[in-house]
Amino acid sequence: MCELIWKLENLSQAAKSISASRRTDIPAFYPEWFGHRLAAGFAEYIPSGPPRRCRCSLRPEDVTHFDFWTKNPRPFFPALRQVLEIGYPVLWNVTVTGLGGTPVEPHVPPAERVIEGIRELATIVPTSAILWRFDPVFVSAIYGEDHHVEMFRRLAGELAGHVDRRIAISFLGSCYERRVQADLRRYESETGDEVGVVPLNQQVDLAGKLHDIALAAGLELTLCCSPDLRQATGYPGTGCNSFAWARTVYPVLDKVKDLKPKPTRPGCLCSDEIDIGVYDTCVHGCRYSYGSSSYEAARANYHRHDPQDACLIPGGSAAGKASAARSLPIV
Repeated sequence: MCELIWKLENLSQAAKSISASRRTDIPAFYPEWFGHRLAAGFAEYIPSGPPRRCRCSLRPEDVTHFDFWTKNPRPFFPALRQVLEIGYPVLWNVTVTGLGGTPVEPHVPPAERVIEGIRELATIVPTSAILWRFDPVFVSAIYGEDHHVEMFRRLAGELAGHVDRRIAISFLGSCYERRVQADLRRYESETGDEVGVVPLNQQVDLAGKLHDIALAAGLELTLCCSPDLRQATGYPGTGCNSFAWARTVYPVLDKVKDLKPKPTRPGCLCSDEIDIGVYDTCVHGCRYSYGSSSYEAARANYHRHDPQDACLIPGGSAAGKASAARSLPIV
């Protein structure tokens, strides 16, 4: 494993966590772009509100740690070694549901390939820095409770010892509905499947079964957001990018000023971060993904992508981009 050479005394008071990314899969699809941004020392991103483009520093003194989110870590390994050689602490949220290659996750690699990637990742970074996400639990007429129980049992057996002890789950629910409802309805029309919001009593029952399987594998079930389910079960929350997790993996961060909580939705335990991803750029095609409103939109943006651009999606004319870049705030 690469030794961290990051120097605590050089960290600025304004240093923040960098998420790469909740909005898209940078490790799977944009490692070259990330490498260029790391070399340049900054990235540009499109926030949820104005201004349309912002700039953030990626210099070592301005980054407490990177949090990478992916369903396929292996394409990122060359860039990851660059990250570790510079000395940044890293966390990983890796989603494996066992639905890769199905109509639900049509362009996600099969679970076997992703598991191989996770096992290799565990030889590069601490296993405690890799959080397995079985998330969201997509309950439908075709993929019912029995499917998830057996798939979870198989995956837990193969991943135990290569990931952090915690496992993060949540259920497909109302927090996803607004952005993904149209794609879910198209999925139902195309497949004849029926997808519904899982009632709380069924969530409690299924989470209990997964909890017992996790425990038998030496793992711990945690809940991503899901405040009602946490209250009903007593299972702990996850904190997918909590500074407390980063400090557990990298004790040197104990001396760094705490990052404030910054929930992204009800029940979220994550800390303040800057997300350098852009919505509608992930081409895994997952039918439940709030990161892409449609596969067509994501594919169009993927083909517009320029690895040399400061932002995942180039915007405007050359003159317009130059003008905008001069006025970009440093966040």
